[in-house]
Amino acid sequence: MRFILSAAAGLLVACIGFEVALQCMPVASGVRIQDSSAADPIPRYRPLQPYTYSFGWALSNTHHAATNRQGYSNSRDFTDGANALVVGDSFIESFMVDYGESVQGVLDAAVGKVYAAGRSGNGLADALVVARHYLPSTHARTVIFFVEPYDIRDIDKPGARGHNQFDFGPQGVSISHVPYVESPSKERVLKSALLRYLYYNLKFPEWLKSQGMGKPAEPDATALAQQRARRAQALDYLMGELASLQREHGTRFVFLVDGDRNGLYSKGKSVPNWRGDERDMLIQSAKGKGFDVVDMQPVFAAHWNRYHERLDWLPMDGHWNRVAHKLAAQQLLPLVQAPR
Repeated sequence: MRFILSAAAGLLVACIGFEVALQCMPVASGVRIQDSSAADPIPRYRPLQPYTYSFGWALSNTHHAATNRQGYSNSRDFTDGANALVVGDSFIESFMVDYGESVQGVLDAAVGKVYAAGRSGNGLADALVVARHYLPSTHARTVIFFVEPYDIRDIDKPGARGHNQFDFGPQGVSISHVPYVESPSKERVLKSALLRYLYYNLKFPEWLKSQGMGKPAEPDATALAQQRARRAQALDYLMGELASLQREHGTRFVFLVDGDRNGLYSKGKSVPNWRGDERDMLIQSAKGKGFDVVDMQPVFAAHWNRYHERLDWLPMDGHWNRVAHKLAAQQLLPLVQAPR
């Protein structure tokens, strides 16, 4: 019993020491999510919220910033008469680059009034909801949808809390929202630097979850056919809704499609980011409705072959670095500048 008490006391003292030390360091703060509901389904963070980003045990790539009045990071406050609105997930919220290095920051420096609505975990259902919500107030001339492999691969999957999802029923495809309400204890827990270090920097919950997960079973031919059919249905619905928004607001929609960066670095030795015909399905669907597509695959490939300069933070983090953001902005700039 004495040994147990001594060990517990030692652990407590160590935790207090770690807490005091980490309070003086740039531990990732996390960003608190705005509550949402079916009546308010916009995925965003709490507005005007300061935050600290750092990565890994060494607290590398530290950034300090704040969300704008709409609840998005790396964006100026939205105003009417926008030249462009960039919509996407964590690649667009881009905690790991400075605002001026992001796609939206580079475009804003070139043409002005370019805003971004990005939140981690956003999919194409979220992108559509965001476009519907902000077009009437910003009248954006161009709306850019960032698309990565998971946006297509999981397009028929249920949405996480605070996000939207495509529903498939007898009457066709529709969208519904999965509400998010923050736990009353979350604010208190986030005051602990040690707990934030374990959660955000070391990603301990994700590691713990991965230990109990076996290799997922491969879907059979019937399941794959059903998934493909639902993906095609969701994309048809999305393109139809965007066509309606285009007619109503005169907005140009552009799809910014991520490239297979893993494949560039390893030359066929890794599992492709884009699987099967998912990328082709997206591009053909968008172009078939007359929307512009900026495909970053050939752009990234040309840059890598010429400079051998990485486009992300792999192997630790697959998000775009400033090089990829700048290349994407260069490809988008002619479309943002061109009149409709």
